[in-house]
Amino acid sequence: MTSLDGNRKRAGSLRTQMFNKHLYDKFTGKSNTSAGNDDDIQLGNIPEGSNENNFDVLEEDLEVDDDEDVAEVENNNQLPSVLTRLLDLLLDRSRTLRSKDGRHIPISLDHSVAQFQRYTNTKHKKNAGLLIDERTSSVYCNNNITSSRYTIYSFFPKQLYAQFSKVANVYFFVVAILQMIPGWSTTGTYTTIVPLCIFMGISMAREAWDDFRRHRLDKEENNKTCSILTKEFSNKPMPDDAQLPSRQNIDNLSNDSNTDYLNTKFNNFPFLEERHGVRIQETTWSNLHVGDFVLLKQDNWVPADILVLTSDGDNNECFVETMALDGETNLKVKQPHPELNKLACSASGLANINALITVEDPNSDLYNFEGNLELTDNNNNSLKKYPVGPDNVAYRGSIIRNTDNVIGMVIYTGKETKIRMNALNNPRTKAPKLQKNINIIITFMVFVVAVISLFSYLGHVLQNKKAIDENQAWYLLTKDAGAAPTIMSFIIMYNTIIPLSLYVTMEIIKAMQSKMMEWDIDMYHSETNTPCESRTATILEELGQVSYMFSDKTGTLTDNKMIFRKFSICGSSWLHSTDLGSNALYKGSPNSNNSDIDVVSLENQSLLDKFVKTEGSTELDARTNFPNFRASVEYKGTSSAVYTGRPSMRSLYPQDLHLTPNPSRSSRGTSDAPDNIKTSFDLIQFIQHNPNTLFAKKAKFFILSLALCHTCLPKKSNFPEGGEDVIEYQSSSPDELALVTAARDLGYVVLNKNADVLTIKTYPDGFENEPIFEDYQILNYIDFNSQRKRMSVLVKTPDEPNKVLLICKGADNMILERLQDRDLAYQKMEDINRNTRERKELEAGLVIEQRKSLERMAYDDVPRNSFKTSLSSNPKPSLSLQAMRRSFSPRNRRTDEGPIDSIDQFLDNVKRSDMEIDEVVLNSRKSLSKQQLEKYGPRLSLGSPSNKEKPGNKPNAKHYLKPVSTEDARVEKGMLEYIGSDDLLLNDGYVIEKTIQAIDEFSTEGLRTLVYSYKWVDLQEYQQWEDRYHDAKISLTNRKSKIAEVGEEIEQDLQLLGATAIEDKLQEGVSEAIEKIRRAGIKIWMLTGDKRETAINIGYSCKLIYDYSTVVILAKGDENIISKMNAISQEVDSGNVAHCVIIIDGSTLAMFEGNPTLMSVFIELCTKTDSVICCRASPSQKSLMVTNIRNSNKNLVTLAIGDGANDIAMIQSADIGIGIGGKEGLQASRTADYSIAQFRFILKLLLVHGRYNYIRTAKFILCTFFKEITFYLTQLIFQRYTMFSGSSLYEPWSLSMFNTLFTSLPVLCIGMFEKDLKPMTLLTIPELYSMGRLSQGFNLIIFGEWVIQAAAYALLITFLNIIIWGETALSDHTMYPLGVINFTAIVALVNVKCQFIEMNNRNWVVFTSVILSCGGWLVWCCALPILNRSDVIYDVPYGFFYHFGKDITWWCSCFVLAVLPITIDIVYQTFKTMIWPSDADIFSVLEQKSEIRKKLEMGAYNEMKQGWTWEHDPNAFKRYKEKILTAHSRSGSYTDEEMEIGTREGNPKVFSKTTMKAEVPLNVQSKMNGNFSKYNPEEYETLPSGKIIKKQSMDSQSSSERPLNIASKLSKKLRFSLKSEPEEDIEEIIQQRMKDLE
Repeated sequence: MTSLDGNRKRAGSLRTQMFNKHLYDKFTGKSNTSAGNDDDIQLGNIPEGSNENNFDVLEEDLEVDDDEDVAEVENNNQLPSVLTRLLDLLLDRSRTLRSKDGRHIPISLDHSVAQFQRYTNTKHKKNAGLLIDERTSSVYCNNNITSSRYTIYSFFPKQLYAQFSKVANVYFFVVAILQMIPGWSTTGTYTTIVPLCIFMGISMAREAWDDFRRHRLDKEENNKTCSILTKEFSNKPMPDDAQLPSRQNIDNLSNDSNTDYLNTKFNNFPFLEERHGVRIQETTWSNLHVGDFVLLKQDNWVPADILVLTSDGDNNECFVETMALDGETNLKVKQPHPELNKLACSASGLANINALITVEDPNSDLYNFEGNLELTDNNNNSLKKYPVGPDNVAYRGSIIRNTDNVIGMVIYTGKETKIRMNALNNPRTKAPKLQKNINIIITFMVFVVAVISLFSYLGHVLQNKKAIDENQAWYLLTKDAGAAPTIMSFIIMYNTIIPLSLYVTMEIIKAMQSKMMEWDIDMYHSETNTPCESRTATILEELGQVSYMFSDKTGTLTDNKMIFRKFSICGSSWLHSTDLGSNALYKGSPNSNNSDIDVVSLENQSLLDKFVKTEGSTELDARTNFPNFRASVEYKGTSSAVYTGRPSMRSLYPQDLHLTPNPSRSSRGTSDAPDNIKTSFDLIQFIQHNPNTLFAKKAKFFILSLALCHTCLPKKSNFPEGGEDVIEYQSSSPDELALVTAARDLGYVVLNKNADVLTIKTYPDGFENEPIFEDYQILNYIDFNSQRKRMSVLVKTPDEPNKVLLICKGADNMILERLQDRDLAYQKMEDINRNTRERKELEAGLVIEQRKSLERMAYDDVPRNSFKTSLSSNPKPSLSLQAMRRSFSPRNRRTDEGPIDSIDQFLDNVKRSDMEIDEVVLNSRKSLSKQQLEKYGPRLSLGSPSNKEKPGNKPNAKHYLKPVSTEDARVEKGMLEYIGSDDLLLNDGYVIEKTIQAIDEFSTEGLRTLVYSYKWVDLQEYQQWEDRYHDAKISLTNRKSKIAEVGEEIEQDLQLLGATAIEDKLQEGVSEAIEKIRRAGIKIWMLTGDKRETAINIGYSCKLIYDYSTVVILAKGDENIISKMNAISQEVDSGNVAHCVIIIDGSTLAMFEGNPTLMSVFIELCTKTDSVICCRASPSQKSLMVTNIRNSNKNLVTLAIGDGANDIAMIQSADIGIGIGGKEGLQASRTADYSIAQFRFILKLLLVHGRYNYIRTAKFILCTFFKEITFYLTQLIFQRYTMFSGSSLYEPWSLSMFNTLFTSLPVLCIGMFEKDLKPMTLLTIPELYSMGRLSQGFNLIIFGEWVIQAAAYALLITFLNIIIWGETALSDHTMYPLGVINFTAIVALVNVKCQFIEMNNRNWVVFTSVILSCGGWLVWCCALPILNRSDVIYDVPYGFFYHFGKDITWWCSCFVLAVLPITIDIVYQTFKTMIWPSDADIFSVLEQKSEIRKKLEMGAYNEMKQGWTWEHDPNAFKRYKEKILTAHSRSGSYTDEEMEIGTREGNPKVFSKTTMKAEVPLNVQSKMNGNFSKYNPEEYETLPSGKIIKKQSMDSQSSSERPLNIASKLSKKLRFSLKSEPEEDIEEIIQQRMKDLE
């Protein structure tokens, strides 16, 4: 990220601290004895002025931005008090302390020298020898990192706050206190406080366990090992007045004959140990301390922030990969300070180094660093200070690449490292949004309890006045308990309307939900053996309510791998497809523990085995008749690749005859349709057969340019048997790595580089014949930088001794403006841009028109500002679902827009815009091709291609490849027509136009494009230029600008050579996942630290940006940026924008941070647009964006997903944090709430498990309150018949067991196992996710509806019970039979309603639950007289067996009261479904139809194929069944070569062991037909899930697509089949035929 230019306050910068110290001494009048030394401090551009102004600067610099963890700035002389420290310890708060003049760290291996001892601890023996932090007068913090939320001290205070943030716990705590008052409680003293403590303890224990697992993961990180250098202390410490050694002192020692070893390099570690006592020791990261010397090898992680002392790389440089810090894939160059390197590069210098460095206090700025190095000048014995910058330090989280040895000294450790400073040190305790509604509901229920208690007391007073005062109830002796005890008795009686066990039962349910997520095989990544992990169960239901998703780019969306994908030569585009096709090409490294290594291997027969010969496949046979060569590429991160073996035609052959590079990009394809685009295989084959054509010469020259124009370093490893080369290519740029490996694939192997000579190995006679070797002298490099956006190389070729070849590659605009025909290029670019603008405007118009059409279908009358409503920041429903719901409702049927009556129409309607856009793109290309045909004539002229070459355009055409076979005439004509005639190839206008067109199409696909050009330079002209270039490189003033100026002189009048397109390879299924996430109504943002161009390319690639999108870039230099944002916002509100994407970088965002007005306008704009891409963002800025969106609307759920350490703060700030165990490490995965292995798994996590968790939790809460209100309102109603005395209708033992034994299983089952729709439906129709996003499953209105139902059923049951039994009973007039009838009716109602009416996923668990609950109640009634013989009030010992139990009218009363409410509820739910069907009601009917289910399974196959196709262990019942069948008749069992696999739906599918693989093809019907020979394949077919369905005729299929009528809805709700729609039981047919086989 660029410098923030002072916009961000850096209170910890060394320059600020030194200036503050200078002011402090000045204002305190302190004499400065070291004034001379202070004068050496370079204060730079710090303004000088009056004392008052300086004080203002001091105060401003000491300001610290408030984050979620409140940090206070303390002066070193004003340490916090003991009470403050205690509170900080309990609340886990951190305070940022500032030193006066920075952190002083001695640089010395010998800890006995006086300079080191001056800064060490001498008070405590435990920390003796460790450096002291001047701010706290104690040792520096250790190197431990913690991603957990609690410590031992902070857990209890934070959890108490979290538990009592739940209103129910507060309520029960108050009730418990009142209950413990003597004489007030009628139910005991501790019956509330004890269960409350137990339930809260369970919740706290579960949270402690989750955090304990985080601590264990932190321990794994802290226990990683590294190497440190240690030196034995000398016996004679240096005197205090000893001076710091200088370079001259060490050089003088070298004159001694006994010290000639001083010239030995530092990396001679045996010599270091033998002569200087410097040993290498292994230690854990947690044991690192400030001042330790760390030895890092290639591919080692940097364990702490270190100052680079020396390196054995070229020019003492080392390369560092910082993907985990800033998301950039390019390597960074780190180099030691020149003065330090002089001291540390030799063994003696490293062993005796003694210097001092002053660095800034710890801060979160990743892109700036300030420090001063102090060394003694031997000439005048003075102390010199040298500046130290960010290029001299490497931060924790980096990886050493392409460097063998690096020595660094630790300057920051643990929580003070840069990456940890960017994380939230005190993350908030996350609570679900649903808890807010629960708190409101419980508050309302508390009010209800208080009201009905007061109402009961009022009734009690009135009844007393009537009965006691008039002496009607003479047996009460005019006694009364008093007002307070009476009110308390009512409160205690009714307080269980609010269930005490609500939260603990919810914890049990969520624990089961977590396990179901972890057990889901569809979210298991077999390559890395990584399942989904749930690290918290508190916010599970929020997975189904996400409105905003914030994603990292590098490692989260991308695969951290650059692939050479396409290129354009002479106006024709080509596809390079060595890694496409079969997944068998991707194989894990032999060392599966190293996640940084990927191997792409091309096995001998892995490709040809996939092809099936058919009639007329002569072309295929001819093209695949290649020798058996093996080649593999081993990628180590993004910095190096090891290429083994020789290139071959086999590796270039596309693995699929109908290959498309990326199905997600079909709507933005290339100029040639995906099926028609030629591949690099076709190119090389054409060159081999026609080596003397003009095109072949130009193509070979283009490939040679790929092999020459780069800065990669080839390293030959060895020569294994067979002569295969093993070469490691090292580069700081992954793009160049992709270009070099592509050149090798195409036959130009960069073999070796010796000084300035580059050796290229080519295969002019074919890959199977002997190669030739040629040396090219690299004369000069003109390097790439962000301003030039191009690089050039000047090469002396072996066949042109008097000329120098200049090859220049770079951005299209940079190269085109330097072409010899630049005016023509400008004209062609304008023509292409005009055509592109017209196409995009037409595409946008189609999208807007479709949206308006959906609005007209979804609503009766479209308001004028409908777009403003639909595009506002508030969550909006899916228009497609709204339209379909209205189509299925007879009273809302519309005909003017064409109703959506079937699943096909729904899916076609969703994809209609894509299909229409594809048609627009196709028509645009046809129009452009027609114009080109009229302008340039046909591509293929009559006659054979000529070998003419344009004068002055002299590509290197030496490498001719001999033809190996004769092509079919048709194929040859097709290739010649694809390439074009020589006249076209020599037409600069045609070539430039086609190349610009290809660049535009490559960019639209999200590929990174480069344009290649060349120029032949006379040797004399080159020598004159080289002299000027050398002078510029050695200039002492304005060196960079002079180099750029002289380099640009020769980069003129270039000839266009071609273009390349490199793919930043996405993870599998990313673009499809993002498309479905968008359809689900979730806005996805990309927050990355990478460059803007890279972020935009990935945006196009992964479908965050469409071809028709309006891309708005907000830059810091924009004039009146607030007006620009307001104008965009108004345009979006007006509905004239089809798709809007905002692009902003970190420096602009930093400007917004300091201006609340700008930030508020920006956030408001972002919530209206479709997506936002924030590039060059620091970790703290990512967190800031998430926090601002979360605070803008606290009802919306935010989700952040990332894989690196730079994503930790973002993950902690979001409501839900998801980590990906990617190649950037496991830091984010350890910190996150949930972790997955691949981004595509988030579809199943959100759309399926998220919805299920939301539905289950919502229905659990509703059912829980329903049963409580129904049950306890009967108590209130019964008080009417007891003079409101508080007498209970129910026997005490039964009353206490109501929630525990008889109604706990129903709510548990619906909370654990409810599935309103099948996973395939939710994945194919992601629009259904809007139910949770819009809180349609649980809100106050729905809760009110359930409360009304509960009250109605309580009234019905109680009054009807009084009428039909209480007033007419002859056998028993006590309360006991009345209460048993009520109890029975409520238990039956609760079980049936929860398990059968409300629950859609009914299985054996549900039936078992109902039997146990209802049957258990009957058993309880029989056992209670035996258990409770002492209860004479309710006549428990004799009533059931001897009185009312023998009365048939009592049993009839029970039956009527049990059945009547259930019947009423079924009728109510049925008519509700008929009149107001929900989305779930509609799709639950559709998914039962065979043809529709087939389409749904096809749509969800990519997300569910593992669960459908992988081998499953049969359950115990099936194994037992197989044993029985085998014992009775082996003839009826399966053969030894067959096995049965249980599927997700419980339907068997049989596969042969010999053909069983990890992934089974879609069409498994042939296997089914082979095993069930009696099945007619014309009548039955097998779905991907293994379910066998009967094929439907066209008539039945059309009838199944008709909209639902009332009868079908009624049959669905009542769960019976109508005679008009008979369905055969496939399971029964299979079982019957299996029996026939026996």
